[in-house]
Amino acid sequence: MKLVVLGANGRTGRLVLEAALKKEMDVTAVVRSADKTPGTEHEKLQVAVGDPCDSAFLASVFRGHDAAISTLGGRLPTKAATSVYARSADAIVRAASSTDIKRILVTSTALLFPDQTFLGKVLRVVVPNVVRSAGRMEDILKHSGLDWTSARAGFLQDSDLAAYRAQRNALPENGSAVSRAGLANFLIDALMDPETKGAAYGVSQPDQ
Repeated sequence: MKLVVLGANGRTGRLVLEAALKKEMDVTAVVRSADKTPGTEHEKLQVAVGDPCDSAFLASVFRGHDAAISTLGGRLPTKAATSVYARSADAIVRAASSTDIKRILVTSTALLFPDQTFLGKVLRVVVPNVVRSAGRMEDILKHSGLDWTSARAGFLQDSDLAAYRAQRNALPENGSAVSRAGLANFLIDALMDPETKGAAYGVSQPDQ
């Protein structure tokens, strides 16, 4: 398996890299600048520097690879920051159309599920830009003809817990949070599971 990871220098992206390398995949980490490398050295890891929202750049990276995982997301809930969801999805689809890559996985938000707790309903109002752009990202992928999977997570935690629960088209019961390690493991497991293609999965911490 030859994998491209977008957002590879982020907190979740670095864990996706580690999980993929443990599976002995050949991984290309995409970062925006040379001073933002993931900090990981491995014989099966190479780094590509460029804009993940530039379809021409992505096409050059995608060639010769089997799949891509995007962990891109806005660091702030502003319109400009969160636009990376939709802009990167558009670039991914355009790049994939000129290469052989078909398998695409992305991180998204659990706020897109229609059934929400009271807190979820409040958050949808507080961070509408996240909901709008992530929703647009998923719509782009749904109509792309690609084999896509969306990992919708709630609150992300920086714990060492690598386990997770995942449910198709819904967030697992009482699953308001998940560790970044658990989310990374889901993405790698889903990559290898053809049953996850063409669907959004809610990903949460293990049942307590």
